[in-house]
Amino acid sequence: MATFVLVHGSWLGGWAWERVAPVLRASGHTVLCPSLAPAAPGVGLSTHIAEVVALIDTHDLTNVVLVGHSYGGMVITGAGYERPHRIRQLVYLDAYLPSPGQSAFDLQPVLRDACDAAAALRPVREAWLIPPFGFEAMGLTPADLKWVTARARPLSRATHEEPLPGPAPGHPHLPTTYIRFGASPFFADAANTALRRGARVLTIEDAAHLAPITDHESLCAALGRTS
Repeated sequence: MATFVLVHGSWLGGWAWERVAPVLRASGHTVLCPSLAPAAPGVGLSTHIAEVVALIDTHDLTNVVLVGHSYGGMVITGAGYERPHRIRQLVYLDAYLPSPGQSAFDLQPVLRDACDAAAALRPVREAWLIPPFGFEAMGLTPADLKWVTARARPLSRATHEEPLPGPAPGHPHLPTTYIRFGASPFFADAANTALRRGARVLTIEDAAHLAPITDHESLCAALGRTS
């Protein structure tokens, strides 16, 4: 049985795994679903990486399957650099797959443009925030859209602007699986990058970007194949 640490994507929280975690636990796995620090001055990618590292250390976790959805791919990459000896595998779910020195905005300039356009309509004092947007295009039912929208929260812009720190010299290569969501248009380039890097790539053909909510049974089956 595996120890899964599930890291959520932009604007979400540990609650985004409410349909996934019970299924994995019922199969005998240990599952932790942290909520990353909310928007505040000084909170950036490095903050979230440090939180996941601290979770692993505090619980003395080993043999971890570290899973990142969407923006969570940035976070698990950095945590993998910090604690490679405690991690069995990195699993990316329709997620960023960065190299050292890259930010989320570097990987998706169109997102930077959208955030810039939205920021131009808000007071200058709120320019450091990225409010939630785009859930209407992510395959949610009306009920789930209402649920997600009510719980989503802004991000600090630094989460997407801050470049990924590099690993220490001699950092070991960690086994990697990339799970592509076939009905999502957002991370096709990342899946191709994963293939070029020699990662195992799985596809859930009809899954939308918020598959932890919309397609949790298929996602759990795929995660079971990574453990």
